[in-house]
Amino acid sequence: MDAIRLSVDSGLFILVWLVQVIIYPSFDQIAREKLTCWHRLYTQKILYFVGPMMFVQTGLIAWQILLDPLVFMADGLLLAGIWINTFFIAIPIHESIDREESLKGYLHKLLRVNLWRSWMWTALFLISLVRVLA
Repeated sequence: MDAIRLSVDSGLFILVWLVQVIIYPSFDQIAREKLTCWHRLYTQKILYFVGPMMFVQTGLIAWQILLDPLVFMADGLLLAGIWINTFFIAIPIHESIDREESLKGYLHKLLRVNLWRSWMWTALFLISLVRVLA
């Protein structure tokens, strides 16, 4: 199970850093009149990649917590932070961008909010990596 978990964690680790370093900053390079259309396409399509991996990761961590709550509690807390960040902070920011509100302010917020997710997914990846290598 550790190898499967590492695979999912590494996929999300790579994806979130691509979003942080390349995808979100590129929003600032797209003409405003084209951004709303592009952003809607992006949020629909990225969901096909992120959604399944997040659900698999959640299932794996939930199973691990059931098996050994003390060992995997930090994983669960990090994952809870990611889900809270995603659904209560990041998604509302994306919805504001879709409503064509001020991109400059929301892009900065999106980068800042995603940085927290990036660090949490990095921590989950490193925890998985250490467990596989140990």
